[in-house]
Amino acid sequence: MGRGVSMRLAFFSDVHGNELALDAVIADLRQVGCDGIYVLGDLAFRGYAPKACVEKVAEVADKVIRGNADEWVVRGVRPGEVPDERRAGMDEEAAFARGLLAREELEYLANLPLLLQEESPFGRWLAFHATPLDPFPVVAADAPDDDIESRIVAGQDARLYLYGHIHVPYVRDIRGRTVVNLGSVGMPFDGVPQASYVILHVDGDAFRVEHRRVPYDVEAACRRYDEIGYPAAEMMKRVLRTARPV
Repeated sequence: MGRGVSMRLAFFSDVHGNELALDAVIADLRQVGCDGIYVLGDLAFRGYAPKACVEKVAEVADKVIRGNADEWVVRGVRPGEVPDERRAGMDEEAAFARGLLAREELEYLANLPLLLQEESPFGRWLAFHATPLDPFPVVAADAPDDDIESRIVAGQDARLYLYGHIHVPYVRDIRGRTVVNLGSVGMPFDGVPQASYVILHVDGDAFRVEHRRVPYDVEAACRRYDEIGYPAAEMMKRVLRTARPV
């Protein structure tokens, strides 16, 4: 790509099996018009439609990476990964999703890479689920600059770093590097019950990050948890309605 190139790239993550939210985001990014679509993990876990979400992401995305919750769906929740008192319930949720996926879809999730990196006219960008080498650690939106630098930048040389996992959208400049969290498509945690994703506007050697919020029918999504007999339906309806973690 030459320096005069103008393009729009879409990044989204943390769908968490919420098909109505995913459909809304796909419709929005198609209306915007994108030259590339990148998905940063957590496709199926905790959702009422894990299979449809895996299928739709695989169909629409140019590249997809693996999140921690994709690992949980494939192999269960291991001791030490979540608080002991929550592990049994979360493992039941992972098993629920696993039971609705075909073997090919489980293999697809298991074989997704952990890191994306590309050269662009403005320099290199890196995209990952939580940190470049590990899809589990939590790096909060208000983490100190030194924390962001050691755990998100993590010695990787790039101009732009994009991640998901925390479900809270933000953009920060850390000593000349731009760090972006996409928020979550299916389960935002910032108090706004709308799907969140990012459009990266590239214009030659400059770029601009646009966070987009897309409304979807939250109550219809809540009804689908009941219809499918989800094991933690009441909790998930509360999470969707309040856009806050449990």
